[in-house]
Amino acid sequence: MVEVMSRDLQERVIKHDDLMRCYQCGNCTAICPVSDGRFPRRLIAYMRWGRIESFEEVWLCLQCKLCDEFCPRDANPSVAMQTLKRFSVENGSVPPHIGEFLMNVYRRRNPWGYSRMKRGEWMKGLNVPTVKDRDFEWLWFVGCANSLDSRVTGVTEKIARILNDLEFSYAVLGGEEGCCGNDVKRVGEDGLFELLMEENFKIFKRYGVKRIITHSPHCYNTFKNDYNLEVKLFLEVLYELMDEIKLKHEFNKVVTYHDSCFLGRYNGIYELPREILKSVPGLKLVEMKSNRKLSICCGGGCGNIAVGYQGRVQPSIMRIKEALDVNADVLAVACPFCKIMLEEASKSVNGDIRVLDIVEIIYYSMYGEGL
Repeated sequence: MVEVMSRDLQERVIKHDDLMRCYQCGNCTAICPVSDGRFPRRLIAYMRWGRIESFEEVWLCLQCKLCDEFCPRDANPSVAMQTLKRFSVENGSVPPHIGEFLMNVYRRRNPWGYSRMKRGEWMKGLNVPTVKDRDFEWLWFVGCANSLDSRVTGVTEKIARILNDLEFSYAVLGGEEGCCGNDVKRVGEDGLFELLMEENFKIFKRYGVKRIITHSPHCYNTFKNDYNLEVKLFLEVLYELMDEIKLKHEFNKVVTYHDSCFLGRYNGIYELPREILKSVPGLKLVEMKSNRKLSICCGGGCGNIAVGYQGRVQPSIMRIKEALDVNADVLAVACPFCKIMLEEASKSVNGDIRVLDIVEIIYYSMYGEGL
């Protein structure tokens, strides 16, 4: 069934100069690890004609920007896919799992629909200061996954201990924290994103927040590029204070690092995580076939973290197989979504490899525990 685009979308497409640079070479479709051969190229052609065959294929797109890296005309195919998602959202044509993700964020301000009161449970007994407790220089925006998912909260607890031991001036929002909205925006729900951003700005103003640290590349990306705030990764804090951190315990493992889409292709951060890993005594760092700009997405972006990627091709399994090919003992990540998705993939293929956050490795080298 061919659906004619609304005049509003046609006008947006016509104004999309990047799209008009596309000359249908097919590089975007060839490089996409999850494409069924129909996108992005074919959908871009339909957009230029003002028509679209169906909306189903566009939801396979993870907004990972790998296609953008290989476009010889800088047509930014990922932006075109986001435009189509926006149109689908506006017309109420979204897959059930995306609808569930958006409804959970709208109702409970997190992808899984957990109670907002659950956000502060990880803090119990950890002496974590809140914005109501004391003056602070940096707000630590913990993020949905780091606050709520049991597969990641252990990493969050380790971050808290490191920050406390370094006497870093920070505080958290606790149960008042909401969702940054990064992945809401990537699926094209601009109205909900604007609502989340407005809420966050209000709470930041209430507590005098000037600067933010976060461990999540998703939060980092949207605070930096959508909110235009001063934001720093926890990994940057670690790197800057490396002289004060005593890495005493050897981590005698072969480690390969997975580049997160929102650290790498979105923000150009490739070497920082590697430099931190290289500082760990005993650690041997090796590279997977697809690294840095070529990295394969974990599959958790664009709302898929809530229920898992629904496509036929599972990029997380592809990634685990690449890590196994280089005989790595550990697949290191710097993103909570990547940790969740790649751990699940490792279990599904019975891979003899551990998925560890860089924070977990640093913590072990500092304290000799935690693994």
